[in-house]
Amino acid sequence: MLKTFTLTACLLGLSSLAMAKPETTEQPALHICAIKGKPSPEQYKTIKRVIAAKGTYGSVEEVYPRFVERVHQTGGDVVINYRASQRFGFWPWRFVRPVIYGTAVKWNTPVDCKALGGTEI
Repeated sequence: MLKTFTLTACLLGLSSLAMAKPETTEQPALHICAIKGKPSPEQYKTIKRVIAAKGTYGSVEEVYPRFVERVHQTGGDVVINYRASQRFGFWPWRFVRPVIYGTAVKWNTPVDCKALGGTEI
C-alpha cells in the first residue's frame, strides 16, 4: 500500500512538471540609432562615451550586440559621432580587430532614425 501511494505521488509530481510552462530566458532585441555626425546640441543630453571591441579579428557586426547593450546600460537611446572600423591591436595575434565607438545620448523627443540621417543597429 505504501509503495503504491509513493508511486502515485511521484507520478502526480511528474505530471505537474510536464504541464508547467518553460521559462524563457530570451530578452527582447535592443536597438539604437547611430548617427555619424554631431547634431544640434539642443536636441539631446550627452551621457557618456561608449566603446565596444572584439579581442581578435572578426567583423564589426559581431560587436553590435555588446555595443547596443552598453549604450542602453548608460541610459542612452541614440549614439552620435558613431564610428565602426577595423583597428590595429597591440599583440600580433590581435593585429586587426573590430572596434565601435561613439557618444551615448538621451534624445529629448521621440527618435526617428531615418529623419536624423542615422542607421538603426
